[in-house]
Amino acid sequence: MNLNLTTAGRLNECLLLSYRAPAESVRHLVPRGLDLVTRGGFAFWNVVACTVGNMRPAWMPTCCGVSYHHVAYRLHVQARTATGDGTLRGLYFVRSDADSALIGRLGNWFTDFRFHPARVELSNRSGVLTVAVQGGGEVPDPRDGEPAGDLGDAIARVSVDGNVADSAPTLAPGSPFASSAEAERVLRYAPLGMSVDLDGRYVKLAEVIRDEAAWSERPVRVLESHFRFFDALGLSRSDVELERATRVAPIEYRWRLGRRAVLATAPQAPASGTIAPPHPARAAA
Repeated sequence: MNLNLTTAGRLNECLLLSYRAPAESVRHLVPRGLDLVTRGGFAFWNVVACTVGNMRPAWMPTCCGVSYHHVAYRLHVQARTATGDGTLRGLYFVRSDADSALIGRLGNWFTDFRFHPARVELSNRSGVLTVAVQGGGEVPDPRDGEPAGDLGDAIARVSVDGNVADSAPTLAPGSPFASSAEAERVLRYAPLGMSVDLDGRYVKLAEVIRDEAAWSERPVRVLESHFRFFDALGLSRSDVELERATRVAPIEYRWRLGRRAVLATAPQAPASGTIAPPHPARAAA
């Protein structure tokens, strides 16, 4: 449905984990009209684990908001538009896990973030931030949209002590980037969610409004991580390699939903009296 809506909330805790994977192993997850951002034959996952405080329609007072934990698996993508937007770069949500049934229901109604119910924990003890997900419902099979099993389980533990946060960024072993600065530029959390409408004519946008001067990421060291979702996609541990890990300082957020842009690669409208063929990538949209 097309509805203009702005919601507000606060990221009280936010961990960002960027992984590279062979582009051909994930290309089928992205609908036609969106292209993977690639380097050296690799595409890039952005996994976010966050605590969102007081999520609500922007016009409502803070006390009316809902707080919840959210883990999402997104791919860095781009799209050429036929409008003044030019080429847009953002994130395509392949899956989300959240521990609020209300947020999940409303999120799947108003967005394409693909929410699943789960028990999600984010805890910080003795300088170690732990992310745990259990029982994330059934994930749609990207080939046909049907359930492929209960695959929400995940565990990640990262060191967030001051020594790590104050260290200079380093390039990950085997990285396709020429420098840590290039990796940071490409993999920085893009404030734009992107998906494609049913007939493939428009890119649908979930735009983040934030104070860029207040946006602050600091490096963290990943002690362990395992995501069953990657296993379900047929990605081995050697296929999914860590590129970058950061922790974001708490920040106020707004999400503006409802804007669309015409894709430069949009199919032509069918002639009068004919029926348009089904969109082959609908299952991943």
